[in-house]
Amino acid sequence: MPFKAKPIITVGSGEWEVRIPRPPRHATHVRLTTRDEVNSKGHPKKSTLPLKDFACFKGVAGHFQYIRMDRKRKVLEEYSESWFWTGNEVEGIDVNV
Repeated sequence: MPFKAKPIITVGSGEWEVRIPRPPRHATHVRLTTRDEVNSKGHPKKSTLPLKDFACFKGVAGHFQYIRMDRKRKVLEEYSESWFWTGNEVEGIDVNV
């Protein structure tokens, strides 16, 4: 009988280690929408990275959501649930699980 998966995962290693909520089964990337910064048109800035590189968002606060992309960077699916990233950790998850 297999064990139940934990609600959080750890990505990165060493100093770049970050704990995030477990992504949906087919999610490949994460999209962060900044909280305070806007582009020249007045829209919030967005950044997309592979899940394994999530720690590159350290120091930048905003809401993030998981997405599924193909090899040509075409978005195949956007998952509705979003979380708030404070710049160092995800708000509202228990990292001691």
